[in-house]
Amino acid sequence: GQVVLMNPAFRRLFDLGSDLKPGGLIEEYVPDKGLCDLVKEISQGKYIDYDDIPDYEFALSDKKYLLAKAQPVLGEKKECLGAVVNVMDISDMKVLDRLKSEFVAKVSHELRSPLSTIHEQLALVISDMVGETSAGDQHILSRAKEKTQGLISLIGDLLDLSRIEEGIICHEPKPVKLEEILANIVDFLKSRADNKKQSLTLDFLKTPIPPLVADPIALESIFGNLITNAINYTQEGGKIAVRVDLAGINIRVQVIDNGFGIEAKHLENIFKRFYRVKNDKTRYITGTGLGLPIVKELTNSLGGLIDVESDPGQGSTFTVLLPANQKDF
Repeated sequence: GQVVLMNPAFRRLFDLGSDLKPGGLIEEYVPDKGLCDLVKEISQGKYIDYDDIPDYEFALSDKKYLLAKAQPVLGEKKECLGAVVNVMDISDMKVLDRLKSEFVAKVSHELRSPLSTIHEQLALVISDMVGETSAGDQHILSRAKEKTQGLISLIGDLLDLSRIEEGIICHEPKPVKLEEILANIVDFLKSRADNKKQSLTLDFLKTPIPPLVADPIALESIFGNLITNAINYTQEGGKIAVRVDLAGINIRVQVIDNGFGIEAKHLENIFKRFYRVKNDKTRYITGTGLGLPIVKELTNSLGGLIDVESDPGQGSTFTVLLPANQKDF
């Protein structure tokens, strides 16, 4: 943890005086404990795969944001001698990112209402004109309704991302009955599964479910997205099961399907924004590539974890672990 060299740019970024010389512990130069701990871990050789070393972003003040990238310094025998840290000022980028988020949120909010109205009117037109229009006209109207719903979903995802970036997610945690939330989601999506002749079941393998304190809207978004994905990426006549049990002190919810599955090469990317798996079976499925990133962000904000196991042609299992409130259990 000893600083042996620092250049003038490092001094300027951290407002260090010219009289402060190298040789002290890193905490004497860097006020952020997280960065100090990361540099020490790298120096001690705790990272076997250097690609696993994360970039570290932190704030020195309300207006000054820095990004640090660190790598080990190796000796002739590949032993770890220390770490080199590159720090850059990203304050301007953070301002632009905030302005972008505000713009997206404002535009998305303004577009949602008129698009919802158009979608509802199209649904009424289709319903009223059954038997009075040709199959071709019905197809055109149905496609317009479908595309409008896709835009509404995209806007909803963008608004969710804006709230996540602004840190206003999961802002109303309260005691919730997970059983009721999951039952309502499954009941709401049952008709969509029925349209594809799929079975959609909800099973509680362990009862009673421990108390859970969380934002119910976040839970609805997490499991609504996962079950919708399972329906979309499972063939007609397939099976989707939502199973709830306990894993230690956590509540475990699994969304299991026997659908198309995901190749191993895609698994590490599916939680990245706008990433979509495209192949012959999925290319015609509409989506934004934002659902799973939102699910992961919301799960993390609840103190939970999400994992996925999948085999092409066999299906996928998404597992969410949520910390239960054990005080009353």
